[in-house]
Amino acid sequence: MLRSFMQMAALILTLGASIFLLKSNLGLTPEAISKISSTYWDHNMPIAEGFARQAADTHVGVILLLSAFILQLINALWPMRIKDFGVSWHGVLISIGFCIIILTIAHWYSKNLSERIHKNTIQIFEERREATEKK
Repeated sequence: MLRSFMQMAALILTLGASIFLLKSNLGLTPEAISKISSTYWDHNMPIAEGFARQAADTHVGVILLLSAFILQLINALWPMRIKDFGVSWHGVLISIGFCIIILTIAHWYSKNLSERIHKNTIQIFEERREATEKK
């Protein structure tokens, strides 16, 4: 059961990691590219928010990918017994439920991390504005 759990969890976490990494890389829409290419007097809030979301999704994707790799490594290094060649459906179902919980937490963490990065970016913008106004 444990081996089936690890194998299925590694597969699902790899899929989840690829989705987060694809979201971060494919999030650059033609509209965002046009905004990046344009000149602004101050700073561009929508682009800062987009980059914060991309950074958060990349962080979460890398964490999920490393977690899946560690599960696969444990599975590969664990000595195989004859009964490990079968598939335990209990292990599969438990891993699906476990991964749904993990991916839900990952989505929540990505959203909160994105908001925190965006807030820090705004703070840096404000500090730069104050510094240039003092000069």
